Amino acid sequence: MRALIVLLTTLIVPLAMTASARADRATLATLAPAADARRAVAIGPAGQVYEPDGKGAWVRKQAGGIAGEIVAAANAGGSVIAGAKNAPPFKLKGGAWTALNLGLRPKAVLGTGSRVLAAVGKTVFALDAARPPAKLADAPGAVLALGASPKGAVIATDRGLARLEGTVFKPMKKVPKKVQALIGDRWALVDRGAFDLKAMKLVAWPAGLHVGEAIAVGDGLIAVGTHGKTIELLTISAGKLARDKLPLTDPKPVVGVAADAAGRVVIAMRDGTLAVREGTAWTTTTVREELTPAKPGPPPAASN
Repeated sequence: MRALIVLLTTLIVPLAMTASARADRATLATLAPAADARRAVAIGPAGQVYEPDGKGAWVRKQAGGIAGEIVAAANAGGSVIAGAKNAPPFKLKGGAWTALNLGLRPKAVLGTGSRVLAAVGKTVFALDAARPPAKLADAPGAVLALGASPKGAVIATDRGLARLEGTVFKPMKKVPKKVQALIGDRWALVDRGAFDLKAMKLVAWPAGLHVGEAIAVGDGLIAVGTHGKTIELLTISAGKLARDKLPLTDPKPVVGVAADAAGRVVIAMRDGTLAVREGTAWTTTTVREELTPAKPGPPPAASN
């Protein structure tokens, strides 16, 4: 009997450890961009925050998160803003998340671009770092997507695209009615490519490439395309498309991309892998946790 117990223990303990390791493995939901892509913040689905340590690694040092599911992130003047499913946006401050007040029980859509907007139904709010959220304008219909820069703002509704003129959103002409996403106020992702809302021109994607994550950099666009187990970085500049294949053998789904004017790029994958480009060289790293152990509390009260 003793031998049987020992045998069962040797089998169960490794299995338990494997299950625990699998449960603790980092998972990413999005990437909050930064002026220097190397300072982008990786965020898990429950608000786990992995910040760059300045040495090429992204580390989570503080516990905590939110009850909702993170689906998007943005950077408002250096402050990380996260969008959650069926919830208001959240602002990261001092390692903790705070819900932004956009009314009672808001279900907000977080915008993209260098100016951060959010929409609740038909109402569009500006999320500036130094001030509370402020109403910007009302849309002609429920906002499905929005993007902005200091130069302007564009929204998508079931009626099509509209651009902010003063305090009124006016319908845009000669643009796609339906878009997959708005990237800032300059670009719209559509089925076959990226539509330049200023030049009124479609830049087509390479055949067979599925494009998901994208970010506007200046007047250009940087996107990530996948084809099977191949990931490519797509750069649109001056109307021309350039391709750069990532040196990854078994990449996981891409959940975010950050890029800057110096050409640095960070791509986040769901399994916690980050691919970083500086110059023409790619490196990879995996987010990790270095949580500070919780301080032990007082012992439970004893009764006589």
